[in-house]
Amino acid sequence: MIGKTFTAAIVTTGLFACVAAHATAQSATSLDGSWGSGTLVVVSGGADEALLIDPFTRRLLGRFPTGPDPREVALSPDGRFAYVTSFGWTPPDGAAPGTQDSDEEPPPMAASGARAVTVLDLAQRRVHAVFQPRDYRNLEAIRVADDGQRLWMTADDGGIVELDAHTGEVKMLWQSGGANPGTLTVTRDSRRIWVASTGSDLVTMIDRVTVVPSHVETGRRPEGLALSPNESEVWVANSGDHTISVINARRLKEEARFSSGGVGPTRLRFNPAGNEVWVSHRGTQEVTVLDVASGAVIARIPIEGEPRSLVFSDDGRRVLVSVPARHLVYMLDVEAREVIGSLDAGRLPAGVAWSEHDRTRGR
Repeated sequence: MIGKTFTAAIVTTGLFACVAAHATAQSATSLDGSWGSGTLVVVSGGADEALLIDPFTRRLLGRFPTGPDPREVALSPDGRFAYVTSFGWTPPDGAAPGTQDSDEEPPPMAASGARAVTVLDLAQRRVHAVFQPRDYRNLEAIRVADDGQRLWMTADDGGIVELDAHTGEVKMLWQSGGANPGTLTVTRDSRRIWVASTGSDLVTMIDRVTVVPSHVETGRRPEGLALSPNESEVWVANSGDHTISVINARRLKEEARFSSGGVGPTRLRFNPAGNEVWVSHRGTQEVTVLDVASGAVIARIPIEGEPRSLVFSDDGRRVLVSVPARHLVYMLDVEAREVIGSLDAGRLPAGVAWSEHDRTRGR
């Protein structure tokens, strides 16, 4: 990687609305016809539930209870199961999670000191299981192993908790050595865990074989991080000084730090090709697109409200961005670099995920 140096008004008129003031008639048509199959999973932090939405038919497929203040969602490798973290809940006596359609209210959930991961079966459209790892608080970021056997999530009082993805059994507690562990990612072979610690201005790499943590200093308040598709670099969004840190994943060294192109970078994602990084900025209310080779800002996409999570559709043609304060998920066209629509995503949408699992064919 070479050195890096450089210094839409929206109105919702239904479940989907082609809303950008500058959107063309062609954009409006493509929104209706090019989504294909798939299920969008949206964590509704203000309603303690997860929403399943078919973006092609524009139908709300289900609303399922989670714990209070759910934060993030991750998918199993085959896209069938979604794992949703929350700060904790306990179902009342006699309540059994089940299937809810768009016309039903989810059953009430009673908050307590318990911690939970809600497992959704996207094929059957029901709550499949609830894992309650005891003694760990504030479960937030989550990742699933590429073989589907393990889950990893951050916890305020314990670093990274490792669970069996089928039973919810706690298998290991990994200490990050940093304060307030936040977002994390895991290599495809499940050997290395990367976690950003916002309270310590560092990123930790934990080797699950040697059990040795390595620390890399970053900019101020690293909030988001992403592993490049070839796993050679880790890019980190530093919200405190509005920069991006690029870590050499083999040398465990920060090799570049440069402007994110906006104020308050929060989350970032590589595109499937690995030549661009998309960054959400809550301060300047925009998404910037960075060129991986040079670090240069190659596009700016205004967002009405403070964007949070980002996810690419499986075909790489769309980016979905949650905006909690607006209660929306915005849809961005990757090629056009513009907002082309919005989705009513419940109250305070946080994490989002895109699954191509086809329940009619069982894949």
